[in-house]
Amino acid sequence: MAFLQGPSPKQEEMIRQELNEMPGDVERGIRDLRSMCAANPYLPNPESLDSRLLLLFLRGCRMDFERARKKLETFCYSRSRYRDLFEHRSLIEPPLNDVCKFLDIVPLPKVTDEGLRVTIFRMRPNYPESSSDIAATARAILLISDARMHDETLIAGDAFVWECTHVRASLATRVAMAAGAVRRSIHLAQAAYPQRMRRIHVVGAPALIASSINLMRSCVNEKIRKRYYLHSKTEELLDHFPSRVLPVEWGGDEESIDVLAKKWRRRVEELREYLRNLNELCDVTPGDVYHDDIYGAVGCFRKLDID
Repeated sequence: MAFLQGPSPKQEEMIRQELNEMPGDVERGIRDLRSMCAANPYLPNPESLDSRLLLLFLRGCRMDFERARKKLETFCYSRSRYRDLFEHRSLIEPPLNDVCKFLDIVPLPKVTDEGLRVTIFRMRPNYPESSSDIAATARAILLISDARMHDETLIAGDAFVWECTHVRASLATRVAMAAGAVRRSIHLAQAAYPQRMRRIHVVGAPALIASSINLMRSCVNEKIRKRYYLHSKTEELLDHFPSRVLPVEWGGDEESIDVLAKKWRRRVEELREYLRNLNELCDVTPGDVYHDDIYGAVGCFRKLDID
């Protein structure tokens, strides 16, 4: 059962203004995206695309129809171009079930006063060394992102919180060895997903993973690099987020991270058919997508093609 909550009526009005959403824009935008799909034989049948999915792309691009077309096309093409990133669609079956022993991936139910959706990435204490597979972790994060798209409401943007208190020195080596997978996943998230990244908070990161943080920062544009915040302890997050949003172990009023992580694992299982259908959006990527700038997709793929 979906448990993401939306904004209040007052917040809705504020968010629509921030997203430049005017009366009639939603209907026109959805028609525009469906027309693009109808005109391109490599894209899905426009009637097979849920209006809620299309609306996410419109709002994630602040109702800029051209940007929304580019993102949607890249999102569809990526399912064919990078099948390995999307081949596993469960968090309770191998191999991604092991990732859950290493990292909790938890979009929080309530939005902030600004209308932001906060997602927690918490490295678990005493995680088995074998569970910290970076490539598998990237796949698990994309899987949760896909599931969240099904349930997401009207939001103003995203805030990510990486809690790294329990990280080990060996993780820096693992990240360095999987640098290609890290870059590819981050570039894909920027190029193909309808996110508006507003802030990234890193908590309790020891100096030994400075190189890993620098790698992640190098994969994003200058605007997002300036939105990184470093904290020594989770209590400092209360200066940035209301307590009603944060989990109880961080001084908030929300359910614990463990409880929410279990809910998300169950939710992914409930959405398994939907998640598999997403993988079938685009079976074949046109060969000239790597040579012709079709809605900008080629630029995204050039950045991604680094392994």
